[in-house]
Amino acid sequence: MARPLSEDKRNAILLAAITLVARDGLSAATSQIAKDAGVPHGSVFTYFNTKAELINAVYLELRTELAGTVLEGLSDVENERDQLYQIWSTWTRWGVANPCKRQALAQLGASSQINECTRKAGYENATPVLEVIWRTCAHGALADTPQPYIGAVVEALASTTMNFMSTSPDEAEKICQSGFEALWRALR
Repeated sequence: MARPLSEDKRNAILLAAITLVARDGLSAATSQIAKDAGVPHGSVFTYFNTKAELINAVYLELRTELAGTVLEGLSDVENERDQLYQIWSTWTRWGVANPCKRQALAQLGASSQINECTRKAGYENATPVLEVIWRTCAHGALADTPQPYIGAVVEALASTTMNFMSTSPDEAEKICQSGFEALWRALR
């Protein structure tokens, strides 16, 4: 009879993979992931059948964490502008507080190794966030623009904002506000 899998070991593997993907990209070796997770190399493949499965699990884990963080408190906000600001400020602060996770997510998001099923699941977690963005731009200059393009513009602005918030911590709040104003004007 097989032993039950340990959630702690699985999480250690995911955390090690996040760190190494952020540092080394998708060339991060599973042997190093196992070493950093404190598990035997074979354990990686006990929890994930292939490296591609591990990479997809890391992507989904990060997307799920980010969506969960951004959605906290969103239901307490009523008007559209305040909802978008809540999303924006929580997202950018998460990125600044978690540079390794942000870097790994950026690497994985650009990778062809993330399959469509995983991408779809990652975006489904963020459906309430995306709905706020689509509602915000429904009557603006981008109203007839494909949603993937709008999403890419929002992500690029968020990434730029997080980069500057990280390198100028004394100005982080002002940069966050300025980034939001640029976003609001672009979408409205």
